[in-house]
Amino acid sequence: MSNISAFPINTNGNMESSAGMTLRDYFAAQIAAGLAAYSGTEGISFSPYNIAGRSYEVADEMMKARKQLEEKE
Repeated sequence: MSNISAFPINTNGNMESSAGMTLRDYFAAQIAAGLAAYSGTEGISFSPYNIAGRSYEVADEMMKARKQLEEKE
């Protein structure tokens, strides 16, 4: 799985990684926010550990899907 930057910098026409959050971390953070917002509603409750684990599981699947789409192009 590629550890690309979530916010690359365009230098001389090339998208280069910068220090900071990876795209995988960005995906996981967005998923975690959604799970945390939903937790406690409709009788569903997620622990912080559960939110973190599920977020990265989904983020990993998103990274795989992204790679598959890139390979088709």
